[in-house]
Amino acid sequence: MNLILVRHGETDWNRLGICQGFSDIELNENGRRQIGELARSLRSENISAVYSSDLKRATDTANAIAEYHNLSVQVDPDLREMNQGDLEGLTFIQIRERYGELLKEWRENTDLVRLPGGESLKEVQERAWRAVERIYSKHNKEEIVVTASHNLTIIMLLCKLTGVGLKEFVKFKLQAASKSIILFKNGHHRVVVLNDLTHLSEELVTERKSNY
Repeated sequence: MNLILVRHGETDWNRLGICQGFSDIELNENGRRQIGELARSLRSENISAVYSSDLKRATDTANAIAEYHNLSVQVDPDLREMNQGDLEGLTFIQIRERYGELLKEWRENTDLVRLPGGESLKEVQERAWRAVERIYSKHNKEEIVVTASHNLTIIMLLCKLTGVGLKEFVKFKLQAASKSIILFKNGHHRVVVLNDLTHLSEELVTERKSNY
């Protein structure tokens, strides 16, 4: 089974550098164009199922893909972005100004710190992995399954799949509407594609800092 991990298209909060998390922010015009090109790039693939986070920016991305395959999107809240609690709605400049001590602790104990009112990276990884286990159990005999999810959620899965510790999660960089592909075969798995953007027109590739 090939599991295609898709990051949702761009939102205005991505563009403005605002922390999203559980906030249900819609795709902007650039994001809608991105997912159109993403979906067209997958239209000839033998996709048997499409899963999504329950946040609109992900479900809209998933629906654009599923439409080409006459599939209904299966929603799994465990594929949501990290709950960033009190930090949501703030720019990263504001977070640095207001939560300096928290950021210091985060740098020292990245895998353990729970954001105020939110989650820890470990908690995100555990719930996202539960979703992957359910998907694999149901579809492991099939060729391709797509999940539409979020930056940190996908990165937590990549850490799990590659054995990279959570303190090193910044090694992975994912951009809006990117594809990463995991091959599951004979009880083993490996990352075969990471942050693929070749399906996007040059003007749609965003180089901005990833915001969740």
